[in-house]
Amino acid sequence: MVPARHGGAADGGSAEARIVAHNGQRMAVVRFSGPIGRPLGFRASECIESFNRLGDYDVLYGILDSPGGSAIEAWLIHHFLARGPARTHGSLVLIATECSGDAILISLGFQQILMQPQSYIRFHPVELSRPASTQRVTKLIASLIARRIGCQIENVLGWMDKSKKLTAEECLRLSLCDAII
Repeated sequence: MVPARHGGAADGGSAEARIVAHNGQRMAVVRFSGPIGRPLGFRASECIESFNRLGDYDVLYGILDSPGGSAIEAWLIHHFLARGPARTHGSLVLIATECSGDAILISLGFQQILMQPQSYIRFHPVELSRPASTQRVTKLIASLIARRIGCQIENVLGWMDKSKKLTAEECLRLSLCDAII
């Protein structure tokens, strides 16, 4: 087991990556917990560094419980996952309780999304300092979600405007998650 932890209870968020060996397979397990980005959360550079230290593995398993935070940090993690480990290896993420706002980007970086029965996904408008950037990032997130579930981007933008909360059952019905476990 190779742990790599960044953040923690004192500062609110953490990302921990480790290797677990089981039945001859090496599984990379990464836990994203708490807010994303500064000042209180885990950062993309720390997550990526943790992944890079893991070495070789057969499958990537994520556990996500986050209220969101920084759209930029979440996008960097999503991009890294989708272009690297999640694409190369089989990958799935379990939403343990909450996946809100920008944290949705992290879940979309995995090939499969699983949810626990009590978990939920909550949409929020993106908050950046420049209105043009806010609009671009909001549309990017909405388009990724719309593509995954096969709906119009306007539907997702409406959910974001209303800070809509979807239960695990609603997510399964919409194909936003692949299974409830």
